[in-house]
Amino acid sequence: MRPYVICHSMSSVDGRILGDRWGFKNPAQYFEKPASKIKVDAWIVGRTTMQEFCSPRKHKLQTRVSKLPRTDFVGEHKTKTYAVGIDPSGKCFWDKNMVDTEHAIEVLTEKVSDAYLHHLREKQVSYIFAGRKEIDLELALTKLRKLFGIKKARIDGGGHVNGSFLKAGLIDEFSHIVMPVADGTMDGPTVFETDGAKGKMIPKKLQLKSVKRLDGGVLWVRYSVKH
Repeated sequence: MRPYVICHSMSSVDGRILGDRWGFKNPAQYFEKPASKIKVDAWIVGRTTMQEFCSPRKHKLQTRVSKLPRTDFVGEHKTKTYAVGIDPSGKCFWDKNMVDTEHAIEVLTEKVSDAYLHHLREKQVSYIFAGRKEIDLELALTKLRKLFGIKKARIDGGGHVNGSFLKAGLIDEFSHIVMPVADGTMDGPTVFETDGAKGKMIPKKLQLKSVKRLDGGVLWVRYSVKH
């Protein structure tokens, strides 16, 4: 059994997601305020986004460490809410095991170094393994439910993370903020991006749940995903 998954995103009317170039004051607020109203046990992001929340410096890992088994580790924590980073190679470094009020969990592959696992254990950052060389998202979600009791999760990732979950058929609901701007760029990232080399992407049909008009002509549209 896995958590119920809601993908939350924000884009221009043509699906582009780099809001810093649109001319809005503090564009992140349009994403974060609706997100805060979606009550979940965990939020999930990719490695690039998680690096905005973990340590700003790259820690010097120990060179001589004992070999550790590739088994899941639950760090010490009291909170019941979680910040989950999809970090296949282990590139996020930590000063503590919290992101604001959420306990940090790393989703790894077995190719990470023993030195990196020692770093996570030292900081009491939890980690789970979800594949040998590539992330198995369904396995990751199943472990998050089993080990941490996560019943509902929100994906706050970029296009690649969103696209990976969509392609795997693991999104149950789509929460989308539509900004009143036409981006027009040809090569900018979009809400969902998938790797065509790893199997065909089958379009997912959506069923409209609600539409809410926010300040400034912003729309908050919510869909359920038809499986």
